[in-house]
Amino acid sequence: MLRDRTVAIAGLGGVGGAHALTLARLGIGRFHLADFDRFDLANMNRQAGAFMSTLGRDKLSVVAGMVGEINPEARITRFAEGVRDDNLDSFLDGVDLLVDGLDFFVLDVRRALFAKAHKRGIPAITLAPLGHGVGWLSFLPGGMSFEEYFRLEGEPVERQYVKFMVGLAPKGLHRRALVDPGRVDFAAKAGPSTPMACQMASAILGTEAVKILLRRGRVEPAPVFHQFDPYRGLYRKGRHRGGNAHPLRRLQIAVAARWIARIARPRPAGEEERLSPDAPVLDRILDIARWAPSGDNDQPWRFERIGPLHVRVHVQHEAGANVYEYADGRPVWLAVGALLETMRIAAADHGLQCRWQALTQDRNCIDVVFSPAQGLEPDPLAPFITIRSVDRTAYRRWPLGEAEKRALAAAWGPEFDICWHTAPAERWMATRLNMAATRLRLAIRECHRVHERVIRFGSEQTSEGIPAAAVGLDPLTVRLMRWANARWWRTRLLNRYLGGGALAALQLDLLPGLSCAAHLTVRWRDGRRPRRIADWIAAGQRLQRFWLTATRHGLTVQPSFAPIIFAHHARHGGQCWEWHRTQEKAERIANLADRVHGPASEETVFAGRIGTPRRRIGPRSTRLPLARLWLERG
Repeated sequence: MLRDRTVAIAGLGGVGGAHALTLARLGIGRFHLADFDRFDLANMNRQAGAFMSTLGRDKLSVVAGMVGEINPEARITRFAEGVRDDNLDSFLDGVDLLVDGLDFFVLDVRRALFAKAHKRGIPAITLAPLGHGVGWLSFLPGGMSFEEYFRLEGEPVERQYVKFMVGLAPKGLHRRALVDPGRVDFAAKAGPSTPMACQMASAILGTEAVKILLRRGRVEPAPVFHQFDPYRGLYRKGRHRGGNAHPLRRLQIAVAARWIARIARPRPAGEEERLSPDAPVLDRILDIARWAPSGDNDQPWRFERIGPLHVRVHVQHEAGANVYEYADGRPVWLAVGALLETMRIAAADHGLQCRWQALTQDRNCIDVVFSPAQGLEPDPLAPFITIRSVDRTAYRRWPLGEAEKRALAAAWGPEFDICWHTAPAERWMATRLNMAATRLRLAIRECHRVHERVIRFGSEQTSEGIPAAAVGLDPLTVRLMRWANARWWRTRLLNRYLGGGALAALQLDLLPGLSCAAHLTVRWRDGRRPRRIADWIAAGQRLQRFWLTATRHGLTVQPSFAPIIFAHHARHGGQCWEWHRTQEKAERIANLADRVHGPASEETVFAGRIGTPRRRIGPRSTRLPLARLWLERG
């Protein structure tokens, strides 16, 4: 019976090609196959016929050949121009089952094809690979039609996409696996995909095809919807009478439309501007290097082109410019070290080594020269430069493995000692220290001036400063912070007298501080003082390697510099505080820092917490585009 059946597959891409192979192995004897596209590199992650040997070849001939290799007796009718309005009838002639393998965004042809199949009494199935799983709908003769279910008639194209998405998967099980929502781009007709989802869609299709073609088993057609998500281990089905016209479904569509509109906002400068592969090598290196971390995302550097492989880095630094800076500019030089290390890593991808030297006549300028190096291998940390970020939320409490600890310690090198604080009492002490620093910096005007400048409201991504949504507070507290941050008297009233600082410390420090793999302290191994600028630059290079190594292992890091800074001010003075109790509270923080970081806490280079993140990519700071970081020569 299966050998005598004819199945029409419209589209041989992500799922269509796998559908054809599954049905050929099942024993289907006749096929109508339609596709006009060719294989390219973007198909490698999921399409059945995508191999190095098939790049540039048309999908129809490749998949038809694979079906023929499985069953030489299969009869294949080819539609090399794809499915169009002028060949719908011939594509469906003599067909027992229509299988939808069209791209998600091809709705006009899909609607016409399903309408024609419904009119001719041909069963049809549409299966959508979603995340790691699949959602599917069956349309049987005499039942609800495609249009009656999805209700796309008269809607704008963007709205049709939303209604199609919600209609396929009303439960939205796949959203948990979506790491970066910004990759769903309806305007560019693009979205993420996985091979597991495509293969699973074909497995489901084979079972549904057997039931329909052999009239065995129970087929539950639309308005019954199905979704299976192995990532979460969940299977859901349901029935919304009227399909997308159902009141609950209409509410889901409205919510989904708002979500799509929000993630479709233009990306900040630095993320949307990509250099072409033909750009000069120096530009491509710096385009990666600009993602180096810096305090409050200040990006205190500008570049001057001296030669094809020679750049001068101008460090924009004014000693003691704000309360978070040391008199010697220590945090800035740590950031500069991270920049130079990022340059070195990026240059290795081009077979270039990196050498730098500070100019003696101007300590705020560094000359960096790149040169070819025989046998230089790409640095394995390079792919993680642009995805490294700060996560200020609670992490999972999964402990670090010994191999992870060794890799993280090796990133710091022999000049530094790393101390892990994993016991509950140690985590509590580190959390107390961070809470004390948070309460103080939210109560003094010296910090408010910095927060007023760097915190950005109204956007989840910003190329300068820090988006308020990434601070780690809940949305309601962020709105309260926006009101208070606009005026110093509001901040003082809220945080010093109404307990706002304590509330923020609970959200920013208490839960995150206790929910992580460990807190850590990194200190100089030798006791030599004072440290030179070159020492802090070298420490910044090691810090960047540590941070990238953590990212490579699937870990995330949140620095805790505020306690170190307040402890430094308390010990060395020189800071004129506006509030008379600030020095007293800073000294308490210094005493607590000695208990957490050790009696030689002044030797602390870095402190923070580390762990496996719970959430997907969230709000984050991006970077200024390279075009805005260049200085004109002279």
